[in-house]
Amino acid sequence: MQTDISLSLSAEATARLRADFDAFVRVSTGLDAEFIPPAFDDFLRARLLQQDGPLTERAVMRLLASGEYGWARKVFDKQLPNALAALMRDAERFGFGLAVQPAWTQQQRMEHAREWATNILSEAGADAAFTEALAGQIASSAVDIRTLEERMRTPAWRMADGLRQRAYDVMYALQTEQSEALGRSKVGELRALLGLALEYGSVSAEEAARVLEQVERSRPHLFREAPDDVFARLAAWLRRAFSQTALARQ
Repeated sequence: MQTDISLSLSAEATARLRADFDAFVRVSTGLDAEFIPPAFDDFLRARLLQQDGPLTERAVMRLLASGEYGWARKVFDKQLPNALAALMRDAERFGFGLAVQPAWTQQQRMEHAREWATNILSEAGADAAFTEALAGQIASSAVDIRTLEERMRTPAWRMADGLRQRAYDVMYALQTEQSEALGRSKVGELRALLGLALEYGSVSAEEAARVLEQVERSRPHLFREAPDDVFARLAAWLRRAFSQTALARQ
């Protein structure tokens, strides 16, 4: 229920209130040229109720909702997702990158991007309506960590690439290795290198199987288990002894 109250003030009291109002407006606009002062009636009502806070809050809300401040806020809400997208898109040009876990599916990538976008917009005080747009830009900008490592030639990538190259070097050496003992040793080395390369992601399981298959086709005897009994060791000793004697005669 609203009640109208009529005030009868002396000229001195009216002048004092008007002077206070003018001082309030002068100080407020002096601090901020865009500050929108309230009407004198609102000022007088706040004085009667001894409530200066709501008066100032209403003026501030009007200021934020209109003029340059309101325009800047609208631009911020609309441009924040675009600005972040440009940041991630141009990162590669300046040596940066946004990586994603290689084990994530496309759906998992989008879910995590949506969580991240929600948090970014919440902390920035931006409109949550831009969550999906920002999440899509994050998900599309991110690349597999292994791709990023290769692009930046990180120490981990150089290690992985070195393992792959060393595995192929051993594979080629096995093609011409004459010593069965050294050949078997190199087969063990090749298997270890391929296992490490698989772990680092520099070779696929199909590629590793193809390399071993190629070596086994060319040197099948190296993949057969050698007997390990006294007769086998004696035969191996005799072979070494005769080969050393033949070399000495030459």
